[in-house]
Amino acid sequence: MKKNSRIRFNPVTKEIEVEGSELFVKTYFNKLQAMISGPSQKTVTIKKEPRAVKAAPEKKAEKKPTLVKALRVNKAKKVPKAVKPTIAKRVRKTGKKAPAKKKVTHIDAVVGLIQGAPEGISTAELKTKTGLNERQIWSIVNRASKEGKIRKMKRGVYGGVSTVEASDEPKAE
Repeated sequence: MKKNSRIRFNPVTKEIEVEGSELFVKTYFNKLQAMISGPSQKTVTIKKEPRAVKAAPEKKAEKKPTLVKALRVNKAKKVPKAVKPTIAKRVRKTGKKAPAKKKVTHIDAVVGLIQGAPEGISTAELKTKTGLNERQIWSIVNRASKEGKIRKMKRGVYGGVSTVEASDEPKAE
């Protein structure tokens, strides 16, 4: 029996399909035909006689005890217990915490340096003062210029926006 050997049988049409090696087809085809055609003439059917079964002993009918209901007794209503006054715990007032220090972000540092230089500041100077790389500086400058915090003076030189210019331009949000 190889991997490709198989037998298909359709019970409605009684169709048999046998695939595989020649030896496989010959051996199983004859067996299948014999199974489908019915029992062979050599086989004899033997009828079995039913066995005698012991009769089950009859159970005695048990009498159920009669139930007697007890009379209802009126119970006295429960009186709620007196509540003891509890002493309120003293609450300690904690001192107010000092406000947390504001973190200086890269954007704040770059915008602060640009606005602090009236004649403008170059990308190279920002790079040395902040320690950021050029790509970080460019992205910060572009974002700040869109918000109107700084302006581009020349290629690679950025300056702060004067208060008069900043108030004239409406913010686009």
